[in-house]
Amino acid sequence: MGSRVLAGRYELLEQIGEGGMAVVYKARCRVLNRYVAIKILKPEFTKDLKLVEKFKKESQAAASLVHPNIVGVYDVGKEGNINYIVMELVEGKILSDMIKENGPFDYKKAIDITQQIARGLSCAHKNHIIHKDVKPHNILLTTDGVAKITDFGIAKFVDNATIVGNTDTVMGSVHYFSPEQARGGYVDEKSDIYSLGIVLYEMITGTVPFDGENPVTVALMHINDEIIPPSKVVNGVPPVLEQIIMKATNKIQVNRFKSADEMADALKNVDLISSIVGEATYLKVGKTEREPEVGRDSAADGEGINKAKKESATDMKKNGKKKVRLNKVKIAAIIIALVCAIPVSGLIYALVSGFVSVKEVEVPDLSGQTVEEATKALEDLGLKIETGDQVYDSTYGEGEIVSQSPEADSKVKEGKTITVNISKGAKEGTIPNLVGKSYEDAVFLIEKYGFKVGSVTTGKSEMPKDVVISQSPEGGEEASPREKINFVVSEGRAEGEVTMPSLIGKDIDTATSDLQKLGLAVGDIGYDMSQAYNKNQVMWQQYGADETVMKGTKVNLKVSTGTEPAGPKSIALDVDFSEAKNLVFFLTVTVSDETGTFNVISREQRLKDDLGEVVSFTGTGQGTVTVIFDNDVVMKKSVNFNTGEIN
Repeated sequence: MGSRVLAGRYELLEQIGEGGMAVVYKARCRVLNRYVAIKILKPEFTKDLKLVEKFKKESQAAASLVHPNIVGVYDVGKEGNINYIVMELVEGKILSDMIKENGPFDYKKAIDITQQIARGLSCAHKNHIIHKDVKPHNILLTTDGVAKITDFGIAKFVDNATIVGNTDTVMGSVHYFSPEQARGGYVDEKSDIYSLGIVLYEMITGTVPFDGENPVTVALMHINDEIIPPSKVVNGVPPVLEQIIMKATNKIQVNRFKSADEMADALKNVDLISSIVGEATYLKVGKTEREPEVGRDSAADGEGINKAKKESATDMKKNGKKKVRLNKVKIAAIIIALVCAIPVSGLIYALVSGFVSVKEVEVPDLSGQTVEEATKALEDLGLKIETGDQVYDSTYGEGEIVSQSPEADSKVKEGKTITVNISKGAKEGTIPNLVGKSYEDAVFLIEKYGFKVGSVTTGKSEMPKDVVISQSPEGGEEASPREKINFVVSEGRAEGEVTMPSLIGKDIDTATSDLQKLGLAVGDIGYDMSQAYNKNQVMWQQYGADETVMKGTKVNLKVSTGTEPAGPKSIALDVDFSEAKNLVFFLTVTVSDETGTFNVISREQRLKDDLGEVVSFTGTGQGTVTVIFDNDVVMKKSVNFNTGEIN
C-alpha cells in the first residue's frame, strides 16, 4: 500500500504505527506539499457501519480543536472501503516510551509536560469535548519538547489494558482512568484531570499507582484503594507537587481541580514556593536517590512497594481522614495549603464499589426557574440541587436560575447533585433583557431598573402574542438613568403555521429531525453528486428558510452523494438474539424491495449466547426486512432505502 494515493492527493509512504483498530502511515499531501500522518481503519472493522460513522463523527469533532498542544486533524474521508483521518505529522517520541527509557523524570521536566497537556485539555473542555483516555500512549513529544495530545475519541484501541462498557463504548485505559469511569458514572472534565494526575504521578515515580493481574482488579483499585503518595515511592518530591498530584487524583470529582487551567496554574507555583523556602527541600528525582529503593523488576522492589502501601494505609485510617504530615519548614506547609487549596475537613464519602447498575436520567433545563421550582423538578427525577454563585444577569430576573452544571440534556446517574447559579438581577445601569418576556413584565423591568418605556410596536413572529421579540438598546448594554427603551411585541401567527428552517448543509438525519420537530415531513429525496457538499448533506430544499408553511407540509429535498455517483443506501439492522427459543438456532434475514425479494442471510447457524449482531443490506425504493429464528418470524420492519429509515 506504500505507493497508493488516497483522494488523489495523499501519497502513502510508510507505516509508522498500528493499534487494535487502525494503522497509521506517513504520507505526503501533493496539494499542499507537506508530510502528514494518515490513520486508516482496519478492513475488518469497515463492515461495522455504526463504528465507521462514529469514527467519522468523532474525528470531525476533534478537527474543530486548534491548539499547539493538540495534534491537528486536517481531513476525514473515505475511498472505496478505506476510511481514513489525515492528521498533523509529529516528529518526536511517545511519552510512554520516554518514561520507560528515562523515567522517573526530573520534577521540573514533568511539570513542564503536564502544564502543556493541561492547556491542550483546557482547549478541548472549552469546546465541550472530553478526551476520556488521557495516558502517556496518547501524548507525543516533539524534538523541541512540545507536548501534543492525540486520539480525542477518534479510535480507542481495545486491548487487555482497556475496559469496555456494556454498549461496546471504550471507557478508557484501565491504569489511567478515573473512579467514575470504573463505576460507569457521570464523566466530565474532572475525569480527564484525574487521568492527567496519574500521568504526572508516573512521570515523577516511573510507575503507575495501581497495577494488577487483570483490568477489573486495577479498576477496583481506582475505586477503593488510596494512592500511595509519590514521596513514599521516590525520594525528593516537592511537597507542593505531591499535594497537586493527590488533589488531581482525588476519588471525589468535586475535590479535584475545577479545571485544567487551574491545575496548570497550580503547577506554576511549585518553583515559586521553592524559592521562598529554599532549594534544599526540593531535591531532584533520581534513580539513585530513592529511599527506600522502589522499582518494578525485583523481589526487593516488591517488598518496598508493600511497605509503602502499609505506611500509606496507616496515614489514611480513622474516619476516612488523611493524616497530614507537616513539613519541617512550617512556613512551607502553610504556603502549600494556601496555593493548592487542599481541603482538610473530615468529609466522608461512601463510595459504592463494583459496577452497580444505577438508573441514568436526562438533566432538565432549569434556566429561568426559581430554586423551589427547580428543586421539585429535580426531586421527581431522583436528582439533588445545590446553589452556587449569585451573579448579575440581564436575561433572568432576581432569584431565577442563570446557569447549571451539569448542563441541560446531559445524562447523569440518579442521585447526582446539580449546581445552579442564581441571578441577582441586572446590575444598576445595565439594560435588562426583555426578549421572551410578556408586555407587562417588560414594562415592569424597564421601570424597576430606572429606565423609561419608549415606543412599542408589533411584528410577525413564531413567539406567542404580546411577547417581546426585540428591543433597542439591547439587553446587557450600559445606559444612563431614564433612557428610553423601545421594544417590539409579537403579533402571534395563524394557527398551524410554522417557519421553514434552513436545512442546507445539514446531514439528512438532522434535517429530518428538524422538520419533524416543527410538525413537517420529508417528501421526495433526490440524490446527486456535488463538489461543494459532503456526502449525505442537504444541498437544496423545496421551501426557502424563513418561509411560512402549514404544519404537515411535505418538504422535498436534494441530498449530496459527495464525489461518488448516487447508489443504493446501505442499511444497518441490529438483530437481538434474546428472542431465540433455542441456544443454537438458524438465522434467516429476508429483504423485499422494488426489485423483488432476496435473502441477506439464509438459515445460518447462530448461538443465542452471542447476544446479537448487526446485519447490513441494500435495496431500492421502499421495502421490508424480515428476521426469522428457525421458523419463527421475530421481526418485520418497513425500510426506506432512499433515506435509510427503518420503522
